[in-house]
Amino acid sequence: MANAFSNPSVVAKEALRHLKNECVMGRLVYRGYEEEFMKKHNGWNQGDSISVNAPVYFRTKSGRTVDTVDLKERKTTFTVDKWEHVAWKLNAEEMTLSLDKWSERYLMPAMQALANKIDVDLLGLYKGVPNQVGVPGTTPSTFYVFAQAKARLTEEGCPLDNRYCVIEAQACAKIADTLKGIFQQSIVTQAIRKGQITKSFSGFAMYESQNINTHTVGAWAGVADIQKNVASSEGDTTVALKSTGTAETANLGDIFTFATVNSVNPVSGIATGSLRQFVVTEAASMDGSGEIAALKCIPGQDGVHLIYSSAAGETDLPYQTMDALPADNDAVTVAGTAGLVHPVSLAFHRDAFGLCMVPIEQPASVSWGARESYDGYQISVIRYLDGSTLTETIRFDILYGLKVLNPFLSCRIAG
Repeated sequence: MANAFSNPSVVAKEALRHLKNECVMGRLVYRGYEEEFMKKHNGWNQGDSISVNAPVYFRTKSGRTVDTVDLKERKTTFTVDKWEHVAWKLNAEEMTLSLDKWSERYLMPAMQALANKIDVDLLGLYKGVPNQVGVPGTTPSTFYVFAQAKARLTEEGCPLDNRYCVIEAQACAKIADTLKGIFQQSIVTQAIRKGQITKSFSGFAMYESQNINTHTVGAWAGVADIQKNVASSEGDTTVALKSTGTAETANLGDIFTFATVNSVNPVSGIATGSLRQFVVTEAASMDGSGEIAALKCIPGQDGVHLIYSSAAGETDLPYQTMDALPADNDAVTVAGTAGLVHPVSLAFHRDAFGLCMVPIEQPASVSWGARESYDGYQISVIRYLDGSTLTETIRFDILYGLKVLNPFLSCRIAG
């Protein structure tokens, strides 16, 4: 090929190859909704969102005589709303390079930027995950922390296959040093190239990522006497809290527990012995009396994983999320200390999170452009002239959406 610009489709395919190779999280999460977005109903495209089914759970009944329960189908919305691009001015030198040289010098780093953004966004879904192990502010350095994450997923009824763990660089360094006798040269060769550390570590395929998000703990963690304000009811979507502190904020993604409320296995309903962790899904502040009237959280606010105990009705019992409802005056503990900034790695099953990429319609006036798709990845490229300066620009665009599909199939690892 004479140069990189004789065929836009070839450039788009080369870009897509780099994009797919550079994504870590994009390879590990559920990718089954692309086809749904591409379907046409009555001749029209879906638009920017689709309704997807939430997981269905069952409880057994005893005896030979059949005892049926009406299914409770639950739905949630998956929205494609993230548009990212990279663009730069073309010069004469670039336009004379072969595709291989142009790809190495310009295209690969451009696709790394887009891939990193996808990974950052997917790892940012930690804000919708209630379970957490480790100590905020302390870098994990032992096998036990990851064993705890595995145990937490198992307690939540998580399938044993397709489990992944994506951790931050410092945690990776400490674990590698602690277990250096286990990490052989054949393992780290793959790690250097694609971020994978090992294919089996405490039941996880382990990956290192530079895109781990950090979380800032809200100021409410500094209030010592937060309590439940009035007992919860079955099916509640929020919790009311009280304290003597005033004007302190609960940040999106903060973790908290009630002293007497344990989690349950969603299939058996048996209490796990671990406190039911809640995650704040919308930032809120205490009022002048130190109260938060309706803190949105999971379990609760998402409309799917609500507050249900063993006393829930027959239809709702399969969706039980705790052994007992939070009671009036139940003591509340917030994970971490006020204002602490700490990294949040993730252990998860593939079906915990979803990523959907869709093609971008190109303007009819584009004379040099293409869009390509492969294995769920989509990219668009166009090259255009600025008539006022007689300079050319090339841009690459991606359009995608992401969502927490089942928050209990994931566990945060605080660092």
